[in-house]
Amino acid sequence: MFNRMRPKLQPTFFLFLLALVLSVTPKLFCQETIRVAVPLFPLLAFPTFVAHEKGFFQKEGLRAEIVRINSTPTTFQTLISGGVHIAVGAPGGLVTLNLQGIDVVAIGSWDNVMPYILATREPISDLQQLRGKRLGVNRPGSTPWLIMRVMLEDAGLAKDIKMMPLAGGSQERLSALKSGAIDAAPVSWALEPTLRKMGLHPFKGSRPPFITGAICVKKSYLQSHRSTVKAFLKGLLEASQYVLTDKKGTFPILARILRSEDKEGLEYVYDYMRSYGSPGLYPPEASLKNLLRMSAYDDPRAAVLRPDMIIDLSLLEELGQRSPPPAGK
Repeated sequence: MFNRMRPKLQPTFFLFLLALVLSVTPKLFCQETIRVAVPLFPLLAFPTFVAHEKGFFQKEGLRAEIVRINSTPTTFQTLISGGVHIAVGAPGGLVTLNLQGIDVVAIGSWDNVMPYILATREPISDLQQLRGKRLGVNRPGSTPWLIMRVMLEDAGLAKDIKMMPLAGGSQERLSALKSGAIDAAPVSWALEPTLRKMGLHPFKGSRPPFITGAICVKKSYLQSHRSTVKAFLKGLLEASQYVLTDKKGTFPILARILRSEDKEGLEYVYDYMRSYGSPGLYPPEASLKNLLRMSAYDDPRAAVLRPDMIIDLSLLEELGQRSPPPAGK
């Protein structure tokens, strides 16, 4: 009797089981691949790594492929050509491309303060103490060069400090500083523990708002894959909240992507992210205005651009995010 019943019950049972599994985790069975460009210095895109490793993208039906690219121009070339779908942490070409009529737009930002601190040979308490000194920067038009030009202009020092272009990045500027070839230089904030160990001094001062961790996408891709980009932002929002609330889970990922076992350095980096990260990914308007202002030094046409011409925050607003209040409010 039981053998005669078995052929009728078995297909029904498996159909029921399959329906149950699909109803619980449907997105895991229909994942869409999205390629994401991040800088070689990965902290500007850190929530992207967290969302990938903790399964936040997968939960939204996405399989993310993270591609590290060593320069901003290459990042945007790859984005424009379709080699990647989204670029995180590379704001430098955003204005230039819009001036050229290329359809790239920012849709949010994880980090919205100036990404550098000022390292000095002698301790200072005010930028005025650099009057007559030598300031090491990258090439004219680079992000460090533009940022320092704005800071010096705001301090009334634009004509009183010699800006010296140096090849390389923050590490090379630290070496020049240590040797005495320059008196001060902007370096990545993550190197503060390192420069202190070298006997140099950090001057943080006021951290001007700047859209450092910009999330960029082609406008055409945003229009044709709006639901995909929204799912990406949703996973990134969850990762940003996770970074700020789960230190135990975040620390191993941080150590892995930085390839570091320096607990003191990792603690510093984590504390920085908790202090300056933007969990809602919604950049303040001042960070966009500073990007346009700095870009205008390199190309005066940037002065006529409005923030809403280079950023589209409609997806974040659909996800319940709103503009943060101005500092001090």
